Amino acid sequence: MKWPIADLFLYLYAEFLRLKYLLFSVFCLTTFLSSAQDTTYFLKVRKIYIEGNKKTKPFVILREMTVHENDSFPAADMDAVLLQNRLNIFNLKLYNDVSINIRNWEDDALDLVIKVRERWAIMPAPIIRFADRNVAEWWRQYRHDFKRLQYGAQVNWDNFTGRNDRFNFAFSFGFAQRFDVGYTIPQFNRKKERVGLSLYFGMLRSKRIAFDTRNDVLAFMDLGTSWQMQRIEFVPQVSLRKKFYQTHFFTAGYSYTVISDSVRRANPAYFLGDALNQHALHIKYKFEADYRNIRTYPTSGWYLSMNFTNYGLGFMKTKMTTLGFQFSKYFLWKKHPKFSAAGMVRWQTSWPMRQPYNLQPIKSFGYEENAIRGYEINVMDGQHFLLFKNEYRFRVFDFQLKKIKKLQIKNAAILNTSLAYLPFNLYLTAYFDAGYVWDNYFTANNQYKNKWQFGYGVGLNLVTFNSKLLRIEYSVNRYLQKGVYLHFEQPL
Repeated sequence: MKWPIADLFLYLYAEFLRLKYLLFSVFCLTTFLSSAQDTTYFLKVRKIYIEGNKKTKPFVILREMTVHENDSFPAADMDAVLLQNRLNIFNLKLYNDVSINIRNWEDDALDLVIKVRERWAIMPAPIIRFADRNVAEWWRQYRHDFKRLQYGAQVNWDNFTGRNDRFNFAFSFGFAQRFDVGYTIPQFNRKKERVGLSLYFGMLRSKRIAFDTRNDVLAFMDLGTSWQMQRIEFVPQVSLRKKFYQTHFFTAGYSYTVISDSVRRANPAYFLGDALNQHALHIKYKFEADYRNIRTYPTSGWYLSMNFTNYGLGFMKTKMTTLGFQFSKYFLWKKHPKFSAAGMVRWQTSWPMRQPYNLQPIKSFGYEENAIRGYEINVMDGQHFLLFKNEYRFRVFDFQLKKIKKLQIKNAAILNTSLAYLPFNLYLTAYFDAGYVWDNYFTANNQYKNKWQFGYGVGLNLVTFNSKLLRIEYSVNRYLQKGVYLHFEQPL
């Protein structure tokens, strides 16, 4: 059958209109259902109540939250929203316990109740610490000589004015004489502005200093009576946190250091140029993206940092520039949350090649977290390094006094104090670290640089009072050197 041209055109036009009306009806129905779904399954926060904050200003807690009064969030995401906000508040490091509960849930509106248990804010304590980098160096390398101990007093006053600020003051004697005072406030104002400030001032003088690295360990000079090194330092820092988990740090610091003629003769490169003193002016920029669940001992999330530091600003005698990067990832086994794992990669480079020896701790292995486990007594100086760390964890127990049933019955007074909420978490760990230090300048009498080094072992990590960490580890390095080591900082 043949269709006339006019009839064919009218037929196609009618089919087009029918399809158009059908598509329009589907669109309207979809829009209606979507609108109905949004209206039905969104929850509105009417009021937020805070309980237990005896010292902390309420706005300090509120500005850490992703939801505020009159905000709405999907009902399906309620558990995730409450958990994230609880972790945000806990990561202020002001509380032993944080809970968020729902009150007065009516239709699509509810109230939130935040209950916190504040930590002890003022911590006056004696100082008894090692002048060495770690316990193993003091015990094994220097035969636990008590003359190498520092003793004195310190005051760490957290939440100084209730604004999550910190004041610290310390003085110590013994192996060296030291005085430190500092103040930090992460945010000035109550709401949107994200600017913070940190100030540090310190003085140090010592009759015994590490003047060189020989046979991959620090070489100390001890002349007994005269001061071998004296230093004064002032470091201000400004921080900018535009987003919850991202912070920019801007630092400008100055230090002046003087050494004895004996140190200069023993190592003419201590300051470079056979100098007896050093004016070190530096600027630093650091960016942090911190998405870890619990920052004191993370088990899930990730962390990224990048830093740039310049010494001398191009016109002073002390000239050095460093550039660094770190990425850490933490995994929690959801089916068995007692199991977790962590991995980290850290890289740093510096220039020029000739650098003063006293700045080596900034970019060498053996200082703080820049270390391979199993090499605790060793130092590897260089201009560049690459470090990998891996750790596997099993939570043996998670303990608080408030969880003991007998205590709940007989000692209600204790349960009303912060003591009942102190955490005691014990982890069994296994780990493997590897790293490489590139050195083209400090090469004499040291064998561990310019080759891959690695260490592995098992340990126990105890996370306790005010989120302090105690690590006891049994490590083996590349050369099958074994040892039991004690540490007080996060491994990664």
